[in-house]
Amino acid sequence: MARNPKKKHFVEDKDAAVDLARSVADIVEENAARKIKMRRTKASARAAPEHHARAPSSKERLERAKAAVAAEAARAKRDKAKMRKNARASSTPSQNGQKVSPRPARQTSGEMPSEHSGGKTQKRVTFG
Repeated sequence: MARNPKKKHFVEDKDAAVDLARSVADIVEENAARKIKMRRTKASARAAPEHHARAPSSKERLERAKAAVAAEAARAKRDKAKMRKNARASSTPSQNGQKVSPRPARQTSGEMPSEHSGGKTQKRVTFG
């Protein structure tokens, strides 16, 4: 092995190396400018698409019809619930001058029911 290796010379003329670097940089810049220009034209084309009036497909028409039927059914259900609520509210005894007793709370296991429609009251027993 040699202690003093020779330096490698890839380019004899330093000006030629600088010219080569400049030409490579110019080509890279041109490519980048061209790509930016292409992206801008594509983005502007996407921003303002031309819409042509087209007839909806049979599948789309079917979906619209199903949605309309479902909306009508939901509206009818709401109306029916309102009618039941109004009928129940109009038939309350408090409007006839009678005192209304509050409804008993829901029973939980292990408690004795406060009012039972049957004759005897039984204690509920749970195991486990």
